[in-house]
Amino acid sequence: MRTRVRLWRWRRNPLRRRSDVLETWVALIAAIVIALGAPAAGWATGSLVNGALQHTVRAQRSERSVVPALVLKAGPREIAQTDPDSGQVRQERRSAVARWTAPDGTKVTGPVHIPVSMGKGDTVRIWTDRQGRVMPAPLDPAAAATHAVLAGMGAFVAASVLLMMGRYMLLWQLMRRRLADWEREWEAAGQDWGRAGRA
Repeated sequence: MRTRVRLWRWRRNPLRRRSDVLETWVALIAAIVIALGAPAAGWATGSLVNGALQHTVRAQRSERSVVPALVLKAGPREIAQTDPDSGQVRQERRSAVARWTAPDGTKVTGPVHIPVSMGKGDTVRIWTDRQGRVMPAPLDPAAAATHAVLAGMGAFVAASVLLMMGRYMLLWQLMRRRLADWEREWEAAGQDWGRAGRA
């Protein structure tokens, strides 16, 4: 039954109004734009974010290097923390003082974090910049790709919602125009219906 109503707007019919055809075209064009535009927006956003994050991954990997550090003194245990990239609880670690050789050849002594199982005299691998300062590990390419996928999905949902809202706003305006047209036609026709045969 609903299909007949929708097709009625396309058929030639003396009761069909211009607003019926316009509303149907708006619904059809909006459906096409939503079906094509929202996925395109999601894909474009995901691609751009992935490109930027993968560039950051490459830049971080070129600026940082892994060096061995000799633990000179181990401190007490610390409370386990959550990794901001993966959301997983990091291995329980503790602070320590270690000595390592920077990429430029200078000897550096400074604070580092080591696994709880390690102690004085052990060697731990740490990430440093070119000056030998301790740095966090570079962003993982898989984590960067995951962030890009989430950004693309968010853009898809946002584009879908915005396009649907735009469609409903346009259809609401068309309905207001249709009701105003009906009101003008009723006023032009006069309200003498139901009075047939009265003098």
